[in-house]
Amino acid sequence: MELGKAKVKKGQSNGITGRRGYNLRKVMIIIDDQNSAILEKINEHREWGYQIIYVLTDSTALKAEYQHRSRIYPLAANIRSLLRHDIVDDIVCCVSSLTESYMHELALISLQFGVSLMLLPGNETAEMKNMHYRYIGSFAFRTFETTPRNNLAYSIKTGLEMAFAACALIVLSPFLLLISLIIKLTSAGPVIFKQQRVGLRGRNFYIYKFRTMVTNAERLKAALMEYNESDGPAFKIKNDPRITTFGRFLRKTGIDEIPQLYNVMRGEMVLIGPRPMLPSEVSVYEEWQLKRISVKPGITCSWQVHPNRNKVAFEQWMKLDRDYVENWSAKTDVKLFFKTIKSIFAAGGL
Repeated sequence: MELGKAKVKKGQSNGITGRRGYNLRKVMIIIDDQNSAILEKINEHREWGYQIIYVLTDSTALKAEYQHRSRIYPLAANIRSLLRHDIVDDIVCCVSSLTESYMHELALISLQFGVSLMLLPGNETAEMKNMHYRYIGSFAFRTFETTPRNNLAYSIKTGLEMAFAACALIVLSPFLLLISLIIKLTSAGPVIFKQQRVGLRGRNFYIYKFRTMVTNAERLKAALMEYNESDGPAFKIKNDPRITTFGRFLRKTGIDEIPQLYNVMRGEMVLIGPRPMLPSEVSVYEEWQLKRISVKPGITCSWQVHPNRNKVAFEQWMKLDRDYVENWSAKTDVKLFFKTIKSIFAAGGL
């Protein structure tokens, strides 16, 4: 079943490249008159940590009441289109009775995009496996998760990695100062390169790296596009002429990525996870590729430690990331961590 068509109104969407909002869970709520109290309570209690981005309802009363407070669409709105244009962490379904085909489509959307699907008890379908209870305030929902992001083990991973990042920056500070000095002495420009990337569910943030290119690298990129060796939206060329001599060493070892430990400390990234992409790249993703942004991006990942990674086809890269998200385990992260350490000493980057 296709849930109709809906166009995001100009000026309303903060898009897949939208505001940071890491401290709030952004939700799409599907609601009817019988359960309007849930919508009212979520709006009243911001301390619960939820922000309503979309309201899908056929209720005339709810449309009138919330038309100036949320983006209102009918139940038949194209949810897939809305998820492509905004940051949504959870779909909260508070309708007493929905058709089996509608619920089936919600389950498929959750699987494809990696958003949590929270349902009033009794609305589950056969394909929704391993469901658990999650609460919004005092309201209990049966929740269908298709990523590890809300698992206890994954939460522990994130906390431990933030602590590790803080300790690593302190321990490595003399080494980082030395690298900074060499960059400053060997090429003109700032030591740190800052660039906007796409994080969890489309939140934008700035990534930090040691500068490895000349200062006008972005302006030179347009002239080099014809040499792009990537078969997807990413830009990759062997022996990129914009890379400085010392920058080539930093890239081969992966040392240029160390400042991203600061991003990990800030909660924007994790140590292990899909690499963050540019907004322009994410904007042309196919729908199945969007699941890779359903977890926080990482400093290293399956693609990062792949032999001759720049020769990996873009679609295969995306499949590696999707496989990581769908089959995450602490054991996988440990393996990737040690493979990354090995690649640093083997200088196998670029």
